[in-house]
Amino acid sequence: MRDTHPRRNLIKTQALRLFAEHGIDTVSVRDIAEACDMKAPNLYAHFDSRDALLAELFREGYAAYGAILAAAAATEGPFRRRLEAMVRAICRLHDEDPIRFRFLILTQHAFLSTTRDGDENPVEIVCRIVAAAMDTGEIPRREPDLMAMAVIGLIVQPATAHLYGRLPGGLLPRIDEIVAMCWRVLT
Repeated sequence: MRDTHPRRNLIKTQALRLFAEHGIDTVSVRDIAEACDMKAPNLYAHFDSRDALLAELFREGYAAYGAILAAAAATEGPFRRRLEAMVRAICRLHDEDPIRFRFLILTQHAFLSTTRDGDENPVEIVCRIVAAAMDTGEIPRREPDLMAMAVIGLIVQPATAHLYGRLPGGLLPRIDEIVAMCWRVLT
């Protein structure tokens, strides 16, 4: 049996780039195949469909970001330090992995419903850490999921604004302000 792994990785890399640059609705199988210097029908030897490729890219990217966020959430110390570590990790991902971050922002509405509540994903991690901080009395008790979504919004909305050219520069220069806003919302 021949090894298709390198070709499969090339397809995923090129597809991710094309989807992030042009949007998921405008990129065809033919576009992806051309970027990989192959014919469109050959792509189906690696992926059942364009939608299967999209779903795999989202799942893998979301899981990878979940793992990074989980590691940041495991930072020693009080909740405020863990929150800051998480916000810093997300801002770094935005600025240092812009293609994947952009892809996840652009495709989240199509694929978030396919993630399960128990999955190690960024949303679940933020929800858990906020709820735990409420349980320990580090932040006021309120509806944990609502507060977690407010924190996520304070990070994702500037990232989205940057994506559409509304907010120049990246998130890294704004980390301290974003951390401060998150803290103010939670306290």
